[in-house]
Amino acid sequence: MAITGTGVGVGEALSGSGSVTPEMVELMFAQWEREQASEDWEAALDAAQWRAIDVALAQEQVSGCAAEELAGGLAAAGRGLDRAGVDAEELVRVFDASMSEGLEAVGRLEAQLAGVRFSLAFEAASRGLHTAVGLSLVDWLRVRCPMLSKQEACQVQDVVRAAGHHWGAPLAEAVRTGTGAVHRVAKVARTMRRLASSLDVDQQQDYARIATGAATNPGISDQDLDVVCQKLLIDLLDEKPREEAKATAQELRRVTSRPLGRGMTRFTVDAPEGDAGLIDGVLCGPLAAPTPAEDGTPDGRMPGQRKYDAFWLTFNRGVSNPGAPPSSGRASVIVTVKADPATGRPEGAAVSSTGAVLDAAQAGRLACVGDVTPIVLGEHGQPLALGRTVRLATPGQFKALMVRDGQCTYPGCSVPGTWCDSHHLIWWCRGGGTDLELLVLLCPRHHTLVHDQDLMATITGSVVTWHV
Repeated sequence: MAITGTGVGVGEALSGSGSVTPEMVELMFAQWEREQASEDWEAALDAAQWRAIDVALAQEQVSGCAAEELAGGLAAAGRGLDRAGVDAEELVRVFDASMSEGLEAVGRLEAQLAGVRFSLAFEAASRGLHTAVGLSLVDWLRVRCPMLSKQEACQVQDVVRAAGHHWGAPLAEAVRTGTGAVHRVAKVARTMRRLASSLDVDQQQDYARIATGAATNPGISDQDLDVVCQKLLIDLLDEKPREEAKATAQELRRVTSRPLGRGMTRFTVDAPEGDAGLIDGVLCGPLAAPTPAEDGTPDGRMPGQRKYDAFWLTFNRGVSNPGAPPSSGRASVIVTVKADPATGRPEGAAVSSTGAVLDAAQAGRLACVGDVTPIVLGEHGQPLALGRTVRLATPGQFKALMVRDGQCTYPGCSVPGTWCDSHHLIWWCRGGGTDLELLVLLCPRHHTLVHDQDLMATITGSVVTWHV
């Protein structure tokens, strides 16, 4: 008896038969097994199809879903923080262990939030959202996050910029995952940006790996991280040949500043070796030497203060004559030489502003590499008027003052003229003109003194007499 393929269930076959033989039972169970196998295959097929549908949906997921996940996650985090925001009275009932655990949890949350903020900032920068509204990334971040300080926004920007380089991937990942604090990773990013131009590709990756490892190591303090970054700089210079090291040092030159508090700013200068010698010459030279008062009282300034004053005198020399070209009188070496009245050609020896006597050949060489300003001297050596109706002395007028006065004209002062200001004997605000017969050289110190005490001087020929 063949009953396969009839679609009759086992229970139906047993109930519809008068007598059941063992062969019949065996055949019916075989049919049942085949039916079950078919149903399992269909179920497996259905499951595979559903999994394929899930994968397709995941691949076709629209951005709105990701935006909802982002917003929902942050909202949930906010609700959790609201729940943890107990007031002072409730905190009294929190045990010490829970207090410590709470602070540690806050630290982990801050790292996570910093990672999310960086990821959003990086994506926004890549899309140019800040430039679309005419803002820098720092300003755009501070508009979106008003509680973010400028320093913190700059740190985020440093890491964002580093992430655009092949060596910056580990830095960005450290911030995203919360394993590295933003301010520490930003320090590494700034160091690497300085060093990158002097390193090959492999060196860039090695240096970034070393510095990133230090930044993500909680056992290394911020101060020690500074040492690591400085050591990378020193090793780079020491490993290169001398001539190549000079070029590297030139690439690494910089001046940075940071506020120390109200009314005070710290400047840090990284100068190449050759420039550092010139700077040392100013900071440790005659301008920084102790200067006793007129009554013999010792100079009360500390060495660091004297160095600052010497620096400021040098800096002030360049900025106190705005609009003048680089070859202005303040930055020039003045050489006085007689000229033939008929031809105007120089003849005879020349004298520099420092008193050095130059022969005709040397004076001619200086004339080839410098600018020549004709100054007609009177019978007593005084330059004739070159003044113009302007408030500040022109470069030509300042050169004329260098020829006539040579140095600060205040009695007893020997500050070279190149470090002096041009002072109006009749103040400009009082109607005085900018003519040579009304201008004298004064060092900044005595320039201030003359104005404070309203002192006056007279000029006779090339001699300036102060009435003190």
